[in-house]
Amino acid sequence: MLFNPVFRLSLAWLAPVLALLASSFSSPLLANDSGGVPELRMAETVAPVVPADQPMMVVRMRGTGRCGSLCPEWIMAQGLITPNTPERFRLLLRQMGHEKLPVVLDSPGGDLDAALDIGRMIRAKGLTTIIGRSEAQGCAPRDAACHKGRPVGLVYKGFVSTPGVCANACLLVLAAGTQRIGYWITESAFPAPDSYKTSKAGSDAATLIGDYLADMGISPGLMPRVRRSSLPLDRAEMLHFGLSTGRQRVEDFTGSSICAGARPAANCVALAPAKPPARMSATAPARKPTMPRTNRVIIWGGIEDM
Repeated sequence: MLFNPVFRLSLAWLAPVLALLASSFSSPLLANDSGGVPELRMAETVAPVVPADQPMMVVRMRGTGRCGSLCPEWIMAQGLITPNTPERFRLLLRQMGHEKLPVVLDSPGGDLDAALDIGRMIRAKGLTTIIGRSEAQGCAPRDAACHKGRPVGLVYKGFVSTPGVCANACLLVLAAGTQRIGYWITESAFPAPDSYKTSKAGSDAATLIGDYLADMGISPGLMPRVRRSSLPLDRAEMLHFGLSTGRQRVEDFTGSSICAGARPAANCVALAPAKPPARMSATAPARKPTMPRTNRVIIWGGIEDM
């Protein structure tokens, strides 16, 4: 069918109107806190993705869902590794005591010396390292109103999604895990040692990285490959060099199902029992001793014996 050119021009206004309506319906409608007219915004239950240039947050997370009072917990390590990051790890690990929570990494890398210090702390505790993105529900770690004055070790609620980001110095932290879950990463790159600087006197970056990887049990074939340039890593190479110890998925360590059954995972933590209300004593309170009754009565101001 042939259309009249004039008729085509008359319908030109319709396209932008339809596009505007489509974009409006594609956003979720959420009621505001006062119960008024819904407003267009992103769902507020999930925190925004951490910017890559923000210092690493190191906080304790607890899974949600059908786990009830026994839920998986993990350490969220998200953001840029800075010289201050090891102290954050040290405080949280000290607060954890003998607990063994996996470390979920989402980081573009950062400071070399800090990454090596963090890795040695993780290996000393015998923890698992995982590449994934921790998503907070409700109170988010980077929300100033939530985080300010919050005691170290207090738990944030959320879940872990994939894929996370772990590149450059983050891979050195990943290498410290007794189990290393990085097979399902989309892509990453191991840095060339010469691209790093160290503040440790009498040491060079290549020697520090080589000794560290040897201590962590990473394949000795990795260093010759990255001596001069960074190495893009796919899933097969993550397994080949030992940066991933298997094909396990993130949910195998952080999903609510790992806390079900007769043998829950080691990182399944029970909620502290609620303090029972004060009990009323079943014993009747003792009566005060009463004065012995006398046979005397007062009659018109006088006292007579009965």
